[in-house]
Amino acid sequence: GDSPRTSSSLATARVGVMFAVRAARPVRAASARALLLAAILARASSHGAGVWRDPHHYRSDSSLAGLRFISESPPHELNIVGTDDGTSWWALKGRCSGLGMRNITIDFSPKGGPSDATGRWAPGETITWPDGNMWALLAAPTRAFLLDAADDHTGVFFDPHHFKVGTFRGMRFIAEDPPHVLKMVGSDDGTFWFLEGFCTGPKMTSIHFDFSPKGGPKELVGKWAPSPARTITWPDGNVWSKAVPELQASFAVRHGGGTVPSRARVEPSPTHASGSLPLSLPVLVASVAMLALAVAVRRVIGSSSRGAAEARQTRLAECENLGPS
Repeated sequence: GDSPRTSSSLATARVGVMFAVRAARPVRAASARALLLAAILARASSHGAGVWRDPHHYRSDSSLAGLRFISESPPHELNIVGTDDGTSWWALKGRCSGLGMRNITIDFSPKGGPSDATGRWAPGETITWPDGNMWALLAAPTRAFLLDAADDHTGVFFDPHHFKVGTFRGMRFIAEDPPHVLKMVGSDDGTFWFLEGFCTGPKMTSIHFDFSPKGGPKELVGKWAPSPARTITWPDGNVWSKAVPELQASFAVRHGGGTVPSRARVEPSPTHASGSLPLSLPVLVASVAMLALAVAVRRVIGSSSRGAAEARQTRLAECENLGPS
């Protein structure tokens, strides 16, 4: 049989292992939570992606002029669809680099600008360019998004399968640049993606897009119907429209019936006089949650190291108390 000293040593070792496992569990769990929260935060803030307002071309919240729609797709590659006058649309390419991917470089040469203009991205706020121009991030759609008056297959469309009032979800921004070549930035869940395609047929009414980057078919062909419909109808029956039925109904209630006229100037209601459509409760909750997550990440990471040290001290004390007398 084992000697008393050997048995005591084995007992002490078993106790030590038990306390080590128990102490390691919260540390591992805290580390896992920190990694998960960090991943969520990273996903919520793609580098430079979003809807931006260029003050050099911005007119008012009733116009799309001066808006730039940016997608980071694939990672570190930027695709931009924008408009300077609210009716004609262009597309540009760029990239992000540097610490935190905060250097935003865009080739403006198709618009007569520099080929490698590099701005500084402040996450969730601005992109500042060397000439002092500062693009501001748009948090929610303005009145201009209510109806894109242009009778053309470019511009702003709404996908009813994903559209959510007060957000950019379900919106698609299409440019034809160069002629017959289509570029699209869109959002289904708050993050932005990029697709390419082309238009063919009489009056360019056949709209071809490669949806494979989103897990869809390589070539999907929709049919553009000009005014009065101003829609793109896809083979599965989904219809993208330049007018949003829910917002038209809201307009009709506030203004005594009827639909939104082609170039109506929609007056804001007292509840959203700032020019942005009212944010839904889930969006507000999500915004507060993201701030809370950021604070939680810092607290968890800071406490993990302290917790590990305290756990080691506790194990040593317990082992000494349970050792042979």
